[in-house]
Amino acid sequence: MSDDTVQAESWGESGGHCDCCSSQTRQISGGLSDGEGARAAYLVRWTVGQPQHTPEFDLIIGLWGDGTGPQDRVLVALSYHPRPGGGFFMVVDGQGRPGDNRTVCERALEREEVIGTPLAQEVFALVDALWLTEPRVADIRALDDIAHAA
Repeated sequence: MSDDTVQAESWGESGGHCDCCSSQTRQISGGLSDGEGARAAYLVRWTVGQPQHTPEFDLIIGLWGDGTGPQDRVLVALSYHPRPGGGFFMVVDGQGRPGDNRTVCERALEREEVIGTPLAQEVFALVDALWLTEPRVADIRALDDIAHAA
């Protein structure tokens, strides 16, 4: 791995059942880092085999490590919209998401605070690295194959 290649590191995983359809749900967490250290933490939630239940990606971006704290990080929330041939990510308001936790980040950003800013480029580079290097999101990629065109 080169120093600037961002890689996912798997941490935890949990499951449950969807309140509306009783299908299995999954939540995974981990970190994204490059040769210089930690770049972000992530929480990803989805309903297995149910593309109509939009998967949620929370990225907690900022400084990590000794001497840092929640004041050094913000939450950026995204949703993934499965589609035949490949879905798309969309930045959404982060307030109230599982990653919106003051012990981890100072605040959750609204969509308007991200779109069209330099932070947006970083967010999409990080979610791209997560998409490509976190093997557990294969279940989410599979939703594209069963999604119906809108």
